[in-house]
Amino acid sequence: MNTDRLEDFINANRGEFDNLEPSEKVWKNIEKNTRKVKKLSPVVYLLRIAAVILVAIGLSVVLIKTGTFKSGQLAKQADPEMVELIEAEAYYASQVNEKMEEIRKCYDIHPELKEEIEGDLSELQQMYNSLKNDLNENVAKKTVIEAMIENNRYRLKMVDEVLEQINC
Repeated sequence: MNTDRLEDFINANRGEFDNLEPSEKVWKNIEKNTRKVKKLSPVVYLLRIAAVILVAIGLSVVLIKTGTFKSGQLAKQADPEMVELIEAEAYYASQVNEKMEEIRKCYDIHPELKEEIEGDLSELQQMYNSLKNDLNENVAKKTVIEAMIENNRYRLKMVDEVLEQINC
């Protein structure tokens, strides 16, 4: 109710509230302190555009000459053994994850599986991480990559065998 009376009072006396305006001195100070926008002449504007285009063309030429834009250049430079490892790692990881989801569904029926399987997979993961460290240190690269792929195969085999043995 108070707000309605206040609103009515303001509406009735609006003319008396709007009579104050800042002095001419205030407006001059505001005008003096604001930045004035410089208008660019069309020639300067066109020169700026030309400079940007020139830099873009120069950069493109340098990148093309150095071979950065060639398609498949990075793939050709990559070590084929590393590419094989990355592909194998992705494949085995997806397979193991899919099968582990099926096994996890059976943990309620076979609770003893959880500790055993998770423990074995954890051990294999630790071994895999150790092999990865060896690979980063460039220790017998081909042998390490083969061991890493074999580790992945063993993990998948273990999960497959567990799925065969349990019936959920």
